Amino acid sequence: MSSRIALERALRRSLARERSYVARCASTRSNDAKFVERTQRAEKKSSLTSSSTARAPYVAALGDTVRKVKLLSLASLGACVVGTPALIELTSPSLVFEAKAAACGTVMSFGMFTTVLLQWFVSPYVKTMRIEKGGEIGAETRVRATKFGWNARTYETTFAASAMRESESSRPLVSWEADGRLFYVEMGGVPKYMYDELDLVRFDDQAKAEAAAEKMKEEELDD
Repeated sequence: MSSRIALERALRRSLARERSYVARCASTRSNDAKFVERTQRAEKKSSLTSSSTARAPYVAALGDTVRKVKLLSLASLGACVVGTPALIELTSPSLVFEAKAAACGTVMSFGMFTTVLLQWFVSPYVKTMRIEKGGEIGAETRVRATKFGWNARTYETTFAASAMRESESSRPLVSWEADGRLFYVEMGGVPKYMYDELDLVRFDDQAKAEAAAEKMKEEELDD
């Protein structure tokens, strides 16, 4: 009788140990599955982030500064147009009308000249730029650029990458031209993938100078 009781107790302990082991295994598998799921989510998120970063658009470092300067120029022009006649009338009321008109015209002309000159100077400046791949096979690559208008508002323009040419313009801020329009970018801020895909090295004066200096150095060493 006592041996039977001992056997039952041993069986119960064995069953309890097996149940505990099965529970631990199930818990471990559950934790492993959760870990794998978290890892897969993290890898997917990292892949999406790196993909979006790898194709990040070009953003000009001085874009906001250029916009503020244009707004300041427009504001000063408006102040000249509105305030100059009143100021001349208050300070020199005895002047004849012709003299007042000449003084107003001179000041306003100078204000308009500086505003137009600024627009001429920065009109090629590109605030943002990105590459748009054609959806169809064989479709040419197009570039979408954001520039500043005369009123400091931004507008978008597109052109084919194959249309990019070296410009013969005398303007100081010009990198290339495409379809008769001028564009300027800060080469140091262009993402590498974009720099390579658009072959911007042909428009990069600094890269050209460095290549020429290196070539001269190699020629001197050969001599």
